[in-house]
Amino acid sequence: MYKLANRRSLYYATALKAELSGLQSHGGGRHHDYNHNLETAKQNAQIVVIGAGLAGLSAAQHLLQHGFNRTLVLEATERYGGRVNSQRFGDTFCELGAKWVNIDGSHDSMYELLRNAEGLTKKLKPPTHARYVLAESQVSGEQLKVPRRMVELIDMLFRELCRGLKVRDRVKTGGDLQSLDNVMSYFQSESERLIGTMFKEPSEQLMARDIFQSLFKDFSSILGCCLEYVNIQHVTTCPLQQESHPIYVPSGLDNIVEQLTNDLDVGQLQMGKPVGQIQWRTMSEPQSVGCMDGSLYQADHIICTLPLGVLKTFAPVLFKPTLPLDKLQAIQNLGFGNPVKIYLSYKRPISRWLKSNLRPLTKDLTVNPNGNQNAIRSWTQQVVEVSQLPSSQHVLEIRVGGGYYDEIEKLPDAKLLEQITSLLRQCLANPRVPYPQAMLRSTWNSSACYLGGRPYFSVHSSARDVHKLAAPLGHVAPTLLFAGDATALQGFGTIDGARSSGIREAQRIIDYYNKKLSV
Repeated sequence: MYKLANRRSLYYATALKAELSGLQSHGGGRHHDYNHNLETAKQNAQIVVIGAGLAGLSAAQHLLQHGFNRTLVLEATERYGGRVNSQRFGDTFCELGAKWVNIDGSHDSMYELLRNAEGLTKKLKPPTHARYVLAESQVSGEQLKVPRRMVELIDMLFRELCRGLKVRDRVKTGGDLQSLDNVMSYFQSESERLIGTMFKEPSEQLMARDIFQSLFKDFSSILGCCLEYVNIQHVTTCPLQQESHPIYVPSGLDNIVEQLTNDLDVGQLQMGKPVGQIQWRTMSEPQSVGCMDGSLYQADHIICTLPLGVLKTFAPVLFKPTLPLDKLQAIQNLGFGNPVKIYLSYKRPISRWLKSNLRPLTKDLTVNPNGNQNAIRSWTQQVVEVSQLPSSQHVLEIRVGGGYYDEIEKLPDAKLLEQITSLLRQCLANPRVPYPQAMLRSTWNSSACYLGGRPYFSVHSSARDVHKLAAPLGHVAPTLLFAGDATALQGFGTIDGARSSGIREAQRIIDYYNKKLSV
């Protein structure tokens, strides 16, 4: 029913104007006419949602629940869920994208969706204490221990930095604003001040500096980028709230996505439909969405939830007419990272050689075969944590921060396995750590339908760019709307932000019809 041949119901704006005229000319039966015409408007309005991630599916569900039954979702891939991607691997389910759901009582949050899902097993993330280890020195053969009390103190101090409290103090006093150029400058400046104040012994200062660097990498692993690229406003506007006990789904987070598709009838979710052109009207021109397979879909309203990486690459040619300059500029200004997930499956239980989660403290110096020390950079130096999945006896998760994301995606499997096994053997001082029997890793950056992962405030962007990207287009009616985690300031870059943005744009369409037909 969405094909271009069905022109009678195309562009409901004309019919809507006629019904509004009818409403204004009838006095006594106005309430009855309003209800009748509102239901008619809902039944006839054609809405195309581009993308079946959390934003797109949340928008579609919200519209269908409010009677907009001619809602269609177009998904480029053969899988819905976007960057929620659960894969069966080894003896458990692994999350290549989002993993945890923060406990949040707000309406329409992911937590509410998870809590209300029937028959779905939910568990709190068990409290874990990773053990910081210095990789065994190839020179001395010694392995130094990292005091637990020092780790806990520095972790507390770093959490304060992540909340942006020191930034506000610095701006108020006007001192040393140069270090606020980017997040890494801020972290390094503040950590050096804290180290100098709290640790007097040079050996303690050196170890404290290593622990801070590990926490910096932890922060960057969440965004999937080097912190030198991140605007300090990212910390003050949308600080990362690290929950102590978030919830996870042992059988895969994509079970939540299944809940969002329950209201979609067969045909309302079209898979394998990469979009080639979005024709949106600025006045009364025809509006449609054309797919790469030649199919064309009419639309009174289009909700675009394309990932930021895709918009950065294709926005100048994807939309017709071209998007306004301020929106194109906002798309280019915002940054997007590429968080990397690596999972390793072992034949025998991991507990035989791994007793606790590990946080390697590695140096930037490695030794070449000739025995000379050179600053040879390696992606394994950016490993944040090696952890056993809570629902598994055989699967390890490797988190990486600080960069190298593109390099890791391109690295051959054999080379990656060799290097990570070497790191584990060094950290555990155990040459018998086995090679894994299988590996699973994310490839968001090299996927043409994503071209990256989580958005962030680059040094060239600010909260204004988020608002510009989220602003709907259309002179009278909201004809082209934008949703996704890069359009939500509250929950920016998170699954909650993606979900709330989809509901926000769906409600914008609902409010438009309610307002117009109540005149």
